[in-house]
Amino acid sequence: MRCNTIYETVERKIGSVFAKYGRFVSHHAWKIIVATIIINGALGIGMMKLQSNTDAGDVYLPQGTQARKDKDRVESIFPDLSGSNYNSLHVTVPRQYFAGIIVKSKTSNLLNRPVLEEIKALSELIQNIVTTDSDGSTINFSDVCAISNSQCSLGGELFWDPDFLTAVDNNVVTYPEFNSTTKGTQNYARDVGGSLSFDGTGQYLTKVIYLTIVFNIRTDGDQYKKKGDKWVDAFRVRLESFSSSNIDIAYGHHNSLDEELDKNVSGDIALFAATISLMITYACVACLSARFTDQVGQRMWLGFAGILAAGFAIVSSFGLCAAIGVEFVSIVGVVPFLVIGIGIDDMFILLSGLSEAQNQKTVEDKIAETLRISGVGITITSLTDLIAFMSGAASSFIAVKHFCIYTGVAVLFCYINNITFFTACLVINERRVEDNRHFMTCRRIKTKEDLLQEGKSKKYIFCCGGQAPKGRDEAESLVDKFPRWLVPKIVLKLPLKIIIIFLFMGYLAAAIYGCINLKQGLLFTQLVNDDSYFWKYSDWKETHFKRQTAVSFVIPSTYEYSAAATQTMVSDLISSAQSHKYFDNSWEVNWLKTYSTSSHYDGSSESAFITGLTNFISDQNYRMFENDVKIDTINQKITASRVYVLSVDLANSQAEGKMMLESRKIASAAAIDCFSFAPAFIAFEQYVLILPQTLQSVGIALAAVFVVTCIFMPHPILITFVTVAVTMIMIGVFGYILYLDVALSAITMIHLIMSIGFSVDFTAHICHGYMISTGQTRDMRVKQAIDKTGAPIFHGAVSSLLGILILVGAKSYIFRTFAAVMAFVLLFGIAHALLLLPVVLSWMGPSRVISVQDNQCPEDESDIKTKSNEMNGKQKEELCLNGNVNESFTNLGCEDGNKKKQNV
Repeated sequence: MRCNTIYETVERKIGSVFAKYGRFVSHHAWKIIVATIIINGALGIGMMKLQSNTDAGDVYLPQGTQARKDKDRVESIFPDLSGSNYNSLHVTVPRQYFAGIIVKSKTSNLLNRPVLEEIKALSELIQNIVTTDSDGSTINFSDVCAISNSQCSLGGELFWDPDFLTAVDNNVVTYPEFNSTTKGTQNYARDVGGSLSFDGTGQYLTKVIYLTIVFNIRTDGDQYKKKGDKWVDAFRVRLESFSSSNIDIAYGHHNSLDEELDKNVSGDIALFAATISLMITYACVACLSARFTDQVGQRMWLGFAGILAAGFAIVSSFGLCAAIGVEFVSIVGVVPFLVIGIGIDDMFILLSGLSEAQNQKTVEDKIAETLRISGVGITITSLTDLIAFMSGAASSFIAVKHFCIYTGVAVLFCYINNITFFTACLVINERRVEDNRHFMTCRRIKTKEDLLQEGKSKKYIFCCGGQAPKGRDEAESLVDKFPRWLVPKIVLKLPLKIIIIFLFMGYLAAAIYGCINLKQGLLFTQLVNDDSYFWKYSDWKETHFKRQTAVSFVIPSTYEYSAAATQTMVSDLISSAQSHKYFDNSWEVNWLKTYSTSSHYDGSSESAFITGLTNFISDQNYRMFENDVKIDTINQKITASRVYVLSVDLANSQAEGKMMLESRKIASAAAIDCFSFAPAFIAFEQYVLILPQTLQSVGIALAAVFVVTCIFMPHPILITFVTVAVTMIMIGVFGYILYLDVALSAITMIHLIMSIGFSVDFTAHICHGYMISTGQTRDMRVKQAIDKTGAPIFHGAVSSLLGILILVGAKSYIFRTFAAVMAFVLLFGIAHALLLLPVVLSWMGPSRVISVQDNQCPEDESDIKTKSNEMNGKQKEELCLNGNVNESFTNLGCEDGNKKKQNV
């Protein structure tokens, strides 16, 4: 009982604050509207400074990770030699500067001379592509290509080497290495894909379906990068028209992902605009009064005003974020949809409160009562939304961080606009209704009865007649009445209650299974459209080629490499890696081992060792090792070096993340000081970080839900119900994305944080409605709670679901996953709010304290209305004097009765 008393005290005090504010707004409505428009418009000017970031590797991969720090260390030790001695093992970025093609055989085998010669001709065609720079100068491939052995470096050029072609003719192609007299021994296992076939001995390769050719771009100067960007554009245009009867190709380059991602998001803007338009239309239609022919009580313009308040919030938040330098990223494109959804929900909560306030005499009293009833509800949801999004602002993923900042600021402005601009619009509308003015023309009109007595035509009466609503029933729309008619019939019958509980048990079991088996990591293929040229290239690469990664072990300290102890430590390091299940047990690139077996080796002293090493890396046959060892300027010490091992063909992203962690453990346990690095580690970090960061952000958001609920609904039972319900919704969203084959990534992390806000919206409203209901039994209070909050919950979910139906057809992975996750959030949210919680509250909801100030009848409102029609004046007066008053009696003179009671 004490908890109930505390709750009612808090509710009354907070409600009185909102009521006072409502009276203030009613006196200064126009001033508030003008001030709100000016402030939002002024903040919107900041969008002139809006900067966007379309680098997918930067936006959707975590920042400040160990891999990025290791990358900086490697770049500080070893120079970029892509302009003189390029080696693909020396690349330090996950997406190197390149243009590449994957060739697929149309005849089921690429290992025949005519086909390989055609591939060679295609390579020459690509190398002859010419474009122009911004100053009109020509750009050839030779101007931008990486250099190796004094010529442009091409990955896969072994396939048309004369020795290789001769081996193909004679069916003696060795695998995975091939020895060429001109190129030396080369391992080409990662350059071929698909199902491989061998001869009867298993020694010689006889069939290849896919192979890849890479045209490497030099990166040792910004001028080469800029020219390279222009050349790869010409590369894409040229290959769009390529066709052959023997081969099929897929192609891509280092900018393809960014270009396609930007293109897809931009291409879906029209679809997104249609989605928002549909939500606006629904909001306006849902505000139409049930009295369709009444021209005074219509509230369509209030629906438009609610959307306008959310629109202003979008403009002001984007302007403010842009002004303070927060970059726009592609995922921020869904913010307008989200903010309008939140704005619509708050709008319907306020309109529901206005409908309940129709028993008040003056506009000032109506607005005060509206905010007293609805102010707490929209404050709870807005505050929890804000904290939820701010919890993601600390993420190391730029996409998550910037999205949460933009959305958090937008939610704050949406709340401010609703209690200022939209509330002021409610005042203006109620003044119009009070003056009996037409909802379209704002001219004073007469009631239909008066017009009928004047002999006006039916058309005239239809278009120009109306009067102010006399109560909630007349103020509401038909859609508002639907939830309170249907839901109690389901949740207040014992057999259906039991069925609902069992259904939710099944829901929770399936969700938990999905959480346990949840996939992690974002494949960049998913970010582009299925009919994109780059999707084809990425899909072929991920599907038909081995998932192997070359890992370097960098030794950043000075050692005497001529000493046997140092050589043993390096050998043990490689042996330790090769003995692990994640690494190939035979592949290695080890300058020390190769040098020690060469004719240049001299281990008599450290000085002789370095002299021989200098000659070794100057030899054309061993120049590939030039950038694997760092000698000081006076040729006295080796200050750093690196060796390489190769991972096995890994099954999935989780295995890649584990391989990265294991390589670091191997480096940490080694006797020699070293660290492991691979460019792909920058991407693999997401597989390690995404789950803990998601759990952290969601945990903070759930804690915020708990704290805010404690403040505004200080009842332990309600706090428990809201927190558990939100947690169940989150578990459902987490788990059920598995069944859509959607992995946990930076994008879905955003959606999960976002879903907390919507979950709170639904659950908090129904619990708050239960606590402010006046029924004498739990079932009656549940019914009254649905009566008060069912319509806003229903409207908020339906308007968003209508928008989602359109987004399902989006080309962008971002919008499609947004639609899928939002559908789960809305469906699970409305199910918990209108099915599970009413059942639980009807069994275990807090009982009610009957205070001496209560003057509402314990009977159900609809029953009172029926009985009141049968009462005579004396009975009504006695009922009023006894304090059994309900808002349904506002037309029965109970106000006068209350005055009589006070006199008594």
